[in-house]
Amino acid sequence: MKRLARILLALLILAGLWLALKPTLGHRRIPFLPLQWSQYLDLVDFWFNFGAFMILAVVAWLAISPAKHLRHAAALVLSAITAGNVLVEQVQRGIPGRAMDLADVLAGFIGTLLGIAIGFAIQLYAIRKRGGSKPQVLFVDQTGRLGGAELMLLDIAAARAADSAVLLFQDGEFREALDEASVETHVLALGEKAAAVDKQAGLRRIFHIVPELIERVLQTAMLAREFDLVYANTAKALVLAGPAAFLARRRLVFHLHDIISDSHFSTMNRFALIGSANAFAHAVIANSEATQQAFLAAGGRCAQLAVVPNGFKITDTRSSETVLHDLRKHLDLPEGAWTVLMAGRLTPWKGQHVLLKALQELPDAHAIFLGDALFTEEDRQYARELRETASQAPLERRVHFAGFRKDTAAFFDLADVVVHASVIAEPFGRVIVEGMLAGKPVIATRAGGAAEILTHEQTGLFVSPNHAQELAAALRRLHDDHSLAHHLATTGRHTAREAYSLDAVRSKIEHVIERCHPAAEETSLSHLHHAELVP
Repeated sequence: MKRLARILLALLILAGLWLALKPTLGHRRIPFLPLQWSQYLDLVDFWFNFGAFMILAVVAWLAISPAKHLRHAAALVLSAITAGNVLVEQVQRGIPGRAMDLADVLAGFIGTLLGIAIGFAIQLYAIRKRGGSKPQVLFVDQTGRLGGAELMLLDIAAARAADSAVLLFQDGEFREALDEASVETHVLALGEKAAAVDKQAGLRRIFHIVPELIERVLQTAMLAREFDLVYANTAKALVLAGPAAFLARRRLVFHLHDIISDSHFSTMNRFALIGSANAFAHAVIANSEATQQAFLAAGGRCAQLAVVPNGFKITDTRSSETVLHDLRKHLDLPEGAWTVLMAGRLTPWKGQHVLLKALQELPDAHAIFLGDALFTEEDRQYARELRETASQAPLERRVHFAGFRKDTAAFFDLADVVVHASVIAEPFGRVIVEGMLAGKPVIATRAGGAAEILTHEQTGLFVSPNHAQELAAALRRLHDDHSLAHHLATTGRHTAREAYSLDAVRSKIEHVIERCHPAAEETSLSHLHHAELVP
């Protein structure tokens, strides 16, 4: 409603100015209506202006939709419209036969007062109808790529597309996905050097991009003024969105998707991340208990801490045999091949090399790597090494690189088992839940958030991180014991459907947003129906 009102307001202003200030022809104004109608309007000029300015004020009020400081907002609308009315009357004196008409000014003043009251009533009715004032949120994420954190944000933002927006510091397929979900998206692209700064960057690399970061903070602060709340979805986003929220005088929710440790972050970045969280965040959402404990151990402090796992859309629809046949053909995967799926970014800590070592002990097994090297040159070099290893005996023609894909469901349906092989503790483990929901047995490393998702021997199997022999033994066990594989797949799917429903996760996140919203502590708009609208 707010966006539509702003568009309508601009059209009304342009139309009104054209009608009031259109050029002259001879000694008379060009009539935009038949002469008889124009003469009749002249007789009811007071009431025509009254109605026109009333409509203008209604639209102007809905365009700003203030949730607090109502008297200030009303005074602003009244003074702006009245000043514009007086200015138009002054300009109209240049039209032959026209003079300053105080009655028109009075009609506009009274019509604006009534319009503000009507606009407030419409706004109040809309809020009551939806059960209260829903905070308008500016979500901030640093990347345009689709990682686990971005997939989670996509689901959250899509449910709030009517009253929220997403700010990105890089363009890419994530922005395209947001557009497809009708989510308002803004891109303030970072330069090449700033975009290349990763979690392990030191002070020297960061020092050179400080001027650009300051510029993005100021731009973010200006945009944040249009929203009730700022929601930083990643660590890098927090470093920029935190100061911006402070400058914009908006509260900040930080969604933590990373385990803060020296394995993931440089000392400088840990200091910046924890410092920003402690200084600016009013609430912190961690995607697992492991993530929250690492945050606290690193010195993180926040009055509102919540653990909310990633949510997933629950569906019973699976890929058809035709789709699976075409996918096998595309991957050059033999019919009937026992297939292991490993999905995720190609990077050393994800452990794709561990699976390659394990496959050497299972001569009949094939593997699909779903994902690509997304961010750093180190990742790209690692991906080249994986392909080189996979091209040699005994792995030749048994490892299939699918690259990055937006639609991943068919790959999970194609697999016989899903593997998560991160060599260091991972904050959550989205792939684990996706495998469970697809009804596939899952093998995961017992560390970080993964240890909170599976129950060993009941909903999946655990192996030690960076231990190829254990992984090979677990794979062989599932390959040989069909009853065990079926049991793990069935119980895993049931558990995942109950624990990771997207609706339940959205509700928990919305609860954090509502608690962080200033309206939770101040008098909300729905209780201000007795407020005095004008001084």
